[in-house]
This record gives sequence, C-alpha cells and structure tokens, in this order.
Amino acid sequence: MKYYHYKGVRNNGLTVKGWVLAEDRPEALKQLSERGIKPFTVQAGQGNIALTVPIRDLLASLHELSSLRNSGMPLERAIAMIAESLENGHIQASWKELGNMVRSGMSLSEAMLSLPDTFPRFVAHLVKIGEANGQLSSALNSAAERLDEELKLRTEVRTALTYPAFLIVISIVVVLFLFLMVIPNFAAMVGDMGARSSMSLQVLIAISFWLRDYIWFWTTGSIALGFLIRSLQKQGKFPIWGLIQKISGIKQLVLAWETVQFCGSMQRLLKQGVKLLEAVNLSAEALGRDEVRDKLILVSKTIQQGGTLGAALREQNLFTPLAQRMIETGEAAANLPDSMAEIARLYQRTLQEGMRRALSLLEPMVIAVMGFLVGGIMVSLMSAIMSINDLPL
Repeated sequence: MKYYHYKGVRNNGLTVKGWVLAEDRPEALKQLSERGIKPFTVQAGQGNIALTVPIRDLLASLHELSSLRNSGMPLERAIAMIAESLENGHIQASWKELGNMVRSGMSLSEAMLSLPDTFPRFVAHLVKIGEANGQLSSALNSAAERLDEELKLRTEVRTALTYPAFLIVISIVVVLFLFLMVIPNFAAMVGDMGARSSMSLQVLIAISFWLRDYIWFWTTGSIALGFLIRSLQKQGKFPIWGLIQKISGIKQLVLAWETVQFCGSMQRLLKQGVKLLEAVNLSAEALGRDEVRDKLILVSKTIQQGGTLGAALREQNLFTPLAQRMIETGEAAANLPDSMAEIARLYQRTLQEGMRRALSLLEPMVIAVMGFLVGGIMVSLMSAIMSINDLPL
C-alpha cells in the first residue's frame, strides 16, 4: 500500500487535491471515481506519511469542532471558524483545504482521509462511523481522547529524557570549550618541554588543533549527519535505532510502548463500532517499526480467513504472552474493547516503571563517562603545569 497524490475536479466543477491510499494506481483511480473525483494527475508517493502538525493543535481543533457542531453550527461554517482561529501556518492551510473539500461535496471523513499529514487515518474512520450513526460530535471527542492519550505518553517520555539529554549537551559544550579555547594555550609549553612532555598532552593538543583548523568541516558534517539521521528515521531506515531496540532493557520498553499504542487505539476504534479487521489495520499504522506493521498485515489476513485476533497474534509472536492471553480472554467473553483498555493501562504502568529504572542507571552512567573524559583532560593539563618546574633554566 502506498499513497498517491491527486489533483482533480468534482462533479460540481470544484477543484480538489489530496492523497489516496491504494495498492496501485488503478485502485487509486477507482477510489477517486467512487468519491466523484475526475483526476488531472495521480502521482505515486510514499508508503507512509508522517503527521506534520503539532498534536496539541490538532487535539484542540477537534474538540473545538465537536463543540461547534453540538451548538448547531453548520459543518462548513464551523471548519471555516477553526481555520480562522489557528495561527500555525500548515495546520491552518490544512483546515482551509478541508473546508474546500467539504464545500465541494465530500464528506468530512473523506476529506480527512485526503489529508493524512494532518489527520491520522483512525480519526477519519471514527468520523466516518459518527457520520453513519448521527453521532459526529461523539466521534470527534473519541478521536481527540485517543490523541490526548498518545500526547500524554509522548510527553512523559520526553520529560523523562530531558535531564540526561541536558547533561550530555552540557558535557559536550565543556569538552569543546577545553579543546578549542584552553588546550591550544599549552602548545608552546609542549615545544619547550620537547620529548619530556607527556604523550597524552601531545595527543590532546593535536586533536585541539585539528578541531580548530577544520571547524567548518566537522560542524558542517555534524549538521549534515543530523539531517541524514532524521531523514532515515522518518523513512524507518535508521539501522542504529534498530540495534538500540535490541538491547534487553530498551527492547522491553519498546515492546511496552508498542503494546500501549496498539491496544489503546484498538480500544477506541472497537468502542466506536469499527470492525475488527479495519481496527487492526488502522492501529498498525500508529506503530513505528516496519517489522511489527508487516506482522500485523499477516494478522489481518488470518482474521480475514476466519481466524481470531489472539491466535493470530500468538502465531506471529507479537506482543507479550500475557497480552495475547488477555486478548484471547476478551474475545472469548465478547468483551474485547474492555480487555484492550486493561492491557493498555497495564503496559502503560510497565512502561513508566521501566523508564524510571532505565533513567536511574542512565543518569549516573552519563555523569561517570563525561566526568572521566573531562577529568582525564584536566589531569593531563595539570600534569603539564606541574612539570614546568622541571624545565632547565
């Protein structure tokens, strides 16, 4: 499955543009025809489109749209008011485009599906259910609650990593200051001491001169490497991250994170009446690892052939045995949404506790490593200073 970008005209003559998810170009053309769109261009894009708007802004917009609809305001007018109130340029442009699509005759859910960089697909499908049963405001609130849960979880992770990241940045700044500003002043001393100067000090001075002489080279290279890593990460092609995830402690945290994302999304979708097969496909899109998404595609095929979700997850060895058993129990009791909610709560606690344990080890490790590095540099410099008294007069 990949996204195809289209530009076309509706039957009423209004121009529209957006994205459509399809297996190939003929299927994309078929979907556009079913939506009443005659495309001018249909160009293949990428397999996955990341969200490019702040989740907080999207969350607030969905709550606002729900409130405006509850007050009886027409949908087109409500969307226009939200677009006028937004300050972020990209999300404002997306809401204006959403309004144009709705005015052209598209349903709200179809318009949201055409803007995957602004509206996650599970939001569009919840809205589609709300349109069908006449409970659009409730569906919008449910989608906002799902985004709110994900936002809180991401905020907790970022907050937990802030202090270690701060320590690493400060340590790097201190080391660069020593190499660029302090150590070069000892070059003349090394020349006076000749062979009697320590090898460690000579190495430090050589590194210092290299950093100073090639500052534009390594700064430009660092910035380029940062952009490259970010680009590969967005495409899911960053092998170092894959290796990090295989570390025992990190692997357990990643598994807990994926379990919370999958089960939380499944609970919301099933509760709103989304069919099991569609809920699995939509929940899979929220996961970051291609390996897990590929396995969930196989799970979907098993369900399509008449299998159960729990058995399919066990067959693909997805998530933990405990989560698999709880899902099987929920299916047997015809109470799968509540089981998913309980699994999400359980593994959210596991994730939080695991992060606390990991950080309790990470912080002293960072302090010890950077202390050893800075301390080693200072010892070499102090040894050189103490050796001045040994120079012949």
